[in-house]
Amino acid sequence: MHSLRMHRAWNFSLVLLFIGFNLIACDGPRGVVTALNTETPAAPVNSPGTYRLSPGDKLKVTVFNEVDLTGEFQVNERGNIAFPLVGEVQAANSTSDEFQQRLTARLRGKYVKKPRVSVEMISYRPVNVLGEVRNAGQIQYRPGLTLQDAVALAGGFTYRANTRTVYVRRADASGEVSISTDGERVPILPGDNIRVPERYF
Repeated sequence: MHSLRMHRAWNFSLVLLFIGFNLIACDGPRGVVTALNTETPAAPVNSPGTYRLSPGDKLKVTVFNEVDLTGEFQVNERGNIAFPLVGEVQAANSTSDEFQQRLTARLRGKYVKKPRVSVEMISYRPVNVLGEVRNAGQIQYRPGLTLQDAVALAGGFTYRANTRTVYVRRADASGEVSISTDGERVPILPGDNIRVPERYF
């Protein structure tokens, strides 16, 4: 009788252990990012001073008292800005402050005695929204844009869309990350590619 009770207690312990392992293996709370690779969505663009410029971004450059050197300029495919007098100036992977310092150095002395330069972000490279949305294509990025905002700006989900999981690929990443949409609002960055998959019935 004692051995029978011991056997039942052992079986009960095994059941509890099995349940525990299954609870650990279950998905976490919805709204978290499940990475398909090592990259996870980065923080939103809070200010031009922390954002790294990329092709497609547009800047307003003001050189005080130099009307001919003041205007709007876009970062080209080579990552440069073609600027009057000095030619192409590297912009990609620089903050607007770093670009301002680089341009000032190029102008100083040879073209402008004491250049005073200011750089202001006008627009960021667009975000691409593809797949099961009503109006797939490019949308204009704005600081604070979230995944949910981007889908709404693209017309919302189609009836075929998987509305629970969306894939995002950063402009500088080689792969996508899978994001649950029914939780926290997920920040989007300039140049992101958002893909809304079709659901499986």
